[in-house]
Amino acid sequence: MPRRLPMGFSTVALKDQIAGLSAGRALVRDVGHGMTLVTIAETEPFDDYNAARVRIYLVGFGSILLVVIGGLLFFVITIGRRIGETRRTVDAIIDGDMTRRVPVDRSGGEFAHQAMAFNRMLDRISELMAGISNVSNDIAHDLRTPLARLRSQLALALRRAQTDGQRDDLETAIAMSDELLKMFAAMLRIAEIEGGDRRAAFATLDLAALAEEIATMMQPVVADGDRTLVLEPSPVAEIVGDHQLLGQMLVNLIENALRHTPPGTRIEIGVTTTGNTATLTVTDTGPGIPADQRKLALRRFGRLDASRHDEGHGLGLPLIQAIVRLHRGTILLEDAAPGLRVVIALPKG
Repeated sequence: MPRRLPMGFSTVALKDQIAGLSAGRALVRDVGHGMTLVTIAETEPFDDYNAARVRIYLVGFGSILLVVIGGLLFFVITIGRRIGETRRTVDAIIDGDMTRRVPVDRSGGEFAHQAMAFNRMLDRISELMAGISNVSNDIAHDLRTPLARLRSQLALALRRAQTDGQRDDLETAIAMSDELLKMFAAMLRIAEIEGGDRRAAFATLDLAALAEEIATMMQPVVADGDRTLVLEPSPVAEIVGDHQLLGQMLVNLIENALRHTPPGTRIEIGVTTTGNTATLTVTDTGPGIPADQRKLALRRFGRLDASRHDEGHGLGLPLIQAIVRLHRGTILLEDAAPGLRVVIALPKG
C-alpha cells in the first residue's frame, strides 16, 4: 500500500493497490504493544463495478435514445409520405384530373380512414361538379344544332327577301344567331380545356417567338381599328405547352383590348423570364377595369357595367384563364395607370 491509513474509518480505492480490491472501507485500531489492526471490507459487489455501471447506463440510455429517434424518424417519414400523396392528389385535381384519389393503405389505421374520408369528399365534389358541367355542356350541345338550323333558315329567307327592310331585319337576326353560336362554342371550348386532355399534346416552345408570330399576324387588324400594337424586345422563353391554345390565348387578349378600348389606344406585348417562370404581359392605355370588378371579369358571363352594351358574351377572359390553368400558370389583372395590364405567369418546365 503506497500510503499509511489514518486511525479510524477511511475509504480505500484501486489507487491503494490492495490486491483483489477495487473499492472499500478500512478500520484502523491500535491494539497495543505498538501494533495496529487494519480491517478492510470491500464495498463493490464485483470488480470494476463503476466501469460496468457506466456501461450499463450508456447501453440503457443509448437504447432508449435510439428507440425514440427511430420512432420520430418513422413518424416523420410516414407523415411526410401521407402528406406528399395528398398534395400530389390535390395538384392533380387542380390541374383538372377529377378522377385522382389519395392512395389507401391496406393495413388500415387512422391514415387509411382519413384517406377514405378524403376520397369520399372528392367523389361528392366530383359528382356535383360533373352535374353542373353536364348541364351547361348539354345545353350548349342541344341548342347549338337548332340554332345552326335557324341560322340556315334565316340565310335562306334572306335570299328570298323582297324588300330592303326585310333584308335588314334578317341580317340582324343572322348576326344575333352568330353571336349565340359563338357563345355556345366558347362554352364547349372552355369545358374541353378544363378537362385537361390537351395536356397530352404539350411540347417545348418559345413563348417570345409565339408572341412575335401572333403580334405580326394581328398588326393589320389592330391598325384597322386605329390602334397601335407594340411588341417589346424579349429574350428566349422556352416553356412546355400547347402551341395552338397559347396562340389562341394571345389572339383573345389582343381582341379583348381592341373591343374594350377607344381608338388611339396603345397595346404593348412583352415576355420576360425570371427563374423557372416565363411571364407574358399585355398592356393597353384604355379605360382599364376597376379593382373591385376584376374578379367578375374572370368569371363566366361576367359582364362589367361599362361593357353591358358592347359586343361580346363575357367568355373571353374566362377562356384565357382556362388556358392558363391548363398550363399550371396564373393570371392577374393589374392597373396600368392608365389602362389594363394582364400578367400571365407560366412555368418553364
